Amino acid sequence: MRMHKALGVLTAAVLLGALAAPAQAQAPPKPGPTPGAAKMIVGTWRMVGAQTQAVDGSGEITYPRGVRPTGYIIYDAGGMMYVQIMNSDEVRPPKTGTGQMSMEDQAKAFSSYTAYFGRYSIDEEEGSVTHDPQANTNPRQVGDVRKRFLEITNDTLELNTFNTGADGVERITRRMWERPN
Repeated sequence: MRMHKALGVLTAAVLLGALAAPAQAQAPPKPGPTPGAAKMIVGTWRMVGAQTQAVDGSGEITYPRGVRPTGYIIYDAGGMMYVQIMNSDEVRPPKTGTGQMSMEDQAKAFSSYTAYFGRYSIDEEEGSVTHDPQANTNPRQVGDVRKRFLEITNDTLELNTFNTGADGVERITRRMWERPN
């Protein structure tokens, strides 16, 4: 009887300790092989978000394209890709008003929109896709090859990049997509 009571108290203490422990930030995915990605990536994907955080999962999550960006990326079977992304409203000029936008609002609108197309290639062993833009809304980025690390299922796609900031912290930017219904 004492043994059951002691086990009950110990179990309760462990459970309460686990519930009281502070939540740990979850580390983002690491790049790795993506078998079958070359076939799985073909088709249309709708953007559902973009966020940046420390690779170890610590620190705050930021939203480089705002909380609700919108866009599409299309990969065809012939090796061509097309993407258009618009930042969410909180980082764009206001939709209200008449006439021409101010030069400041025009610059803000331009910087909050990305569109390019070109060739792509998949490296399933590395788990990456490389975009080679042939045209871009920013002409200085034509030919600026972009490597993204993949996380892919039949219905979801993440295109991730890793960068080390001036503070020495390695961060991941996750661009999240899903197949439209």
